[in-house]
Amino acid sequence: MGRSSRYFLLIALTAIAAWLRFSAIGFGLPEQYRPDEEMTVPTALGFEHDFNPHLAIYPAAQTYLIHGVLRSYAALSGAGSNWRMMYRAEGDARAFRIARKIAAAMGTATVPAVYLAAASSFGPQAAIAAAGIVAVAFIHVRDSKFAKVEVPAGFWLALSLAMMLLLAKRGRLIDYGLAGLFCGLAAATHYTSGSVAIGIVVAHLEARQREAKPLLTSLLDARIYLAGAITLLAFLSADPYFVLDWAQTKADFGFMRVIYADWNHGHSAAGYGWTWLLLRAMPASFGIALEIFLLVAMVWVVFRPRPGTYALLAFVAVCFLSLTRGHPQLEFRYLVNPLIAMALLGGVMAEDLIAMAQSWMPRMRYVAALAGALLLAPSLLRDIQLNHLLQAPDTRTIAKFWILNHIPSRDSIVLVDGYDYGKPRIAGGYNLIDAKAESATSLRDAIKSARWVIAESFPPLTQWSRDVNAEEKAELDSRGELQLDVPSIKPDAALPVCDPNDAFYVPFTHIDSMIRPGPRIRIWKITRDSIPGTKLGGSPG
Repeated sequence: MGRSSRYFLLIALTAIAAWLRFSAIGFGLPEQYRPDEEMTVPTALGFEHDFNPHLAIYPAAQTYLIHGVLRSYAALSGAGSNWRMMYRAEGDARAFRIARKIAAAMGTATVPAVYLAAASSFGPQAAIAAAGIVAVAFIHVRDSKFAKVEVPAGFWLALSLAMMLLLAKRGRLIDYGLAGLFCGLAAATHYTSGSVAIGIVVAHLEARQREAKPLLTSLLDARIYLAGAITLLAFLSADPYFVLDWAQTKADFGFMRVIYADWNHGHSAAGYGWTWLLLRAMPASFGIALEIFLLVAMVWVVFRPRPGTYALLAFVAVCFLSLTRGHPQLEFRYLVNPLIAMALLGGVMAEDLIAMAQSWMPRMRYVAALAGALLLAPSLLRDIQLNHLLQAPDTRTIAKFWILNHIPSRDSIVLVDGYDYGKPRIAGGYNLIDAKAESATSLRDAIKSARWVIAESFPPLTQWSRDVNAEEKAELDSRGELQLDVPSIKPDAALPVCDPNDAFYVPFTHIDSMIRPGPRIRIWKITRDSIPGTKLGGSPG
């Protein structure tokens, strides 16, 4: 493969990656239906008297980046000193859209970063294969669309892995310094991405072993300590209040431990350990065929190692252990970290297989290219289905506008199971009544003083949206009339697969079973009280 052909393919893959990531990027706006986006954008808009985010759960680097872009964009738009007012319309929708575009841009840039990492250490065909995997990997495309931290951290992670591989190959001082710099930035964007430091240490030991240096000499080599010092300096520069406001940091992490212990009584709806990782998270995030390919590649490089492959394996192993130890409340999107390293390992195996095939028959590279396209085709199809689904109006948006047009302000509305992620975002002075208990009695009590009831259901996410039970439905049907029913799943279609721990009503698989994003929403109008023949709010008779 010539240089011009390689660059053409890289440009094409990057363009495809950008198209997939920027498409449907306005999903849900001005509402924020993607949980956790509220952790970054409002914080970025809130920096005024100091730059303390007062939120240690999310590291601050991406929030600072969003703040800088928002402020620069406002300045270029002539917003003046009161630049925040430029974003206040429609619930800061413009700010959320810009923050999402930052994440999409960093997700897109990860593709050439992965190419550069593989090309310098494993060869051009390995680089194209690795970049192609990242370009269409479903979990990476999906989470590139939102103002969150996993994909932006993955960009810094890819650059750190690139330097780590050069470190293992040639070991120049600049390689150590840049590996540490990008490691620190990755950790300051998403804490767990900092575990690439383990890979950097292993790469250092790999390089010294090839030089026949004793282990003690390798451990005393000043270059690895330079990388560590730069990592720490970069992390603290990009997230200084992790240390400067240590009380906040301790309080936030203590709070998270309590929440994870109490949430769902300490049990994850998605499961735990290797079963969760291999049979739930990875098939949903990668697709079964790509998962098998990447896992086989991890075994392949053990028997056909290259400089740096053990370091990549060490990083992936740390990621896997962090995802399988204990009973953590994990989400599928945490697989963005190991995906990038696994894609590089997959590129190594692809390079080896192509070389073996060409030694047998020179034109076999075309067969290999076709096989690679077939391997990635299911991911690309799911990406396209995802974008098509995200362009449809969410059920909560449909319900919101129906409410505004049909329910007078100041009316009382009962929310079955409370005002949670699955409910339409309604304002306008309505009196919202929370009916969380799972019994007809509590609902019966709640609707004594209400005219409307809103319930939502979504079978893939029963932890967040349960359906009304038989008694509750009978109570509602006997005392009211169903006014609105907005479904999201096609009748008799295969049940979509979602991440049970993530209150995001967009599936990973069976996307074509969905009519639109969101839960099914039903609204009843209460027309009768508990005494037969008596109208709610009226007199008997």
